[in-house]
Amino acid sequence: KTNIHDFDRIYVKSLAGKFIPLRQLASIEFKEAPGIIIRKDLQKTATLMADIRKGYTLEEVLNPVVEELNEYNLPKGYDFALAGELENRQGSFGGMFKAIIIAVIAIFAVLVLQFRSFIQPLIMFASLPFAFIGSIWAWFLTGNTFSFTAFIGLISLVGIVINNAIILVDYTNVLRRDGKQIEEAIKAACEIRFTPIILTTLTTIGGLLPLTLGGGTLWAPMGWGIIGGLITSTFLTLLIVPVLYYLISKTQQTLLPVE
Repeated sequence: KTNIHDFDRIYVKSLAGKFIPLRQLASIEFKEAPGIIIRKDLQKTATLMADIRKGYTLEEVLNPVVEELNEYNLPKGYDFALAGELENRQGSFGGMFKAIIIAVIAIFAVLVLQFRSFIQPLIMFASLPFAFIGSIWAWFLTGNTFSFTAFIGLISLVGIVINNAIILVDYTNVLRRDGKQIEEAIKAACEIRFTPIILTTLTTIGGLLPLTLGGGTLWAPMGWGIIGGLITSTFLTLLIVPVLYYLISKTQQTLLPVE
């Protein structure tokens, strides 16, 4: 239990480097003061502030508190709202959702102009869901939570994962323009582009490992999210994209520019 006499044990460092007792610099006493009514959105409010003890995450501490508050029978006219880090996170996530949608639309538009087709970009985007699944598993296995930096990792994955599919589809188109049949072109493209795709993935993961292992709770979720997404999307891209390319090429010949 603390009291006013605890201030007598506080020392202040002077410009000369010496520590001076606070009681020699100030007199501390209790006095009456006028009450202050704090309002937010024209409503009377009372703010409770707290810090999270080291070793705990925001969700671990806040979720039980919210459950208790939801079960508590508040008097009529009373309510509660969460602010601080959670409020900032929700606002940031709203902007990040818009950013990832804009990124997807922009990449899709560029691919449509490049390949002069609406179908082939869709084939390339088929690898994205597998990348997100890999990120989720990476966070789960490493014990990390979804955070703002993890969201940045997902946005980065959109561009990184599509690169592998672009390499595969573009080279398949080149082989088909050279006169190869669909099956032969797909097989040759997978064999020739397999090594570059794997090496690109490994170098990206190697570059992320120092940040991931030494970045603490701030950057580790982003690093593990990108690494997990790259691992799953790379191997599944080499399976899913060729299969979709083959099936769609058989049914939508006129939509795939091979001449």
